[in-house]
Amino acid sequence: MIKQKVREKFLEAYKLNVSWEDVNDDQVLFGPDSAYGLDSMDVLMFINLIKKEFDLDIGAVNTDTFKTINSIVAFIEKQKGMQLSK
Repeated sequence: MIKQKVREKFLEAYKLNVSWEDVNDDQVLFGPDSAYGLDSMDVLMFINLIKKEFDLDIGAVNTDTFKTINSIVAFIEKQKGMQLSK
């Protein structure tokens, strides 16, 4: 469920003309290896969007954490787990 929502938000945020099924879970989304031409400014925008969407308390974070769908989902799950344990 989180993975699907992250994919949808990614496509919605950047108005990409691909279906969510075409976004591979391990495909690089941002940076020089991005198939979508998205850079470091784009990842900062997406981090903010994810923060709001999932109600996360994100301080300083390494943008490499947000390279792929899988890494983003793992980060969200970890953050949600930390929030539940507080």
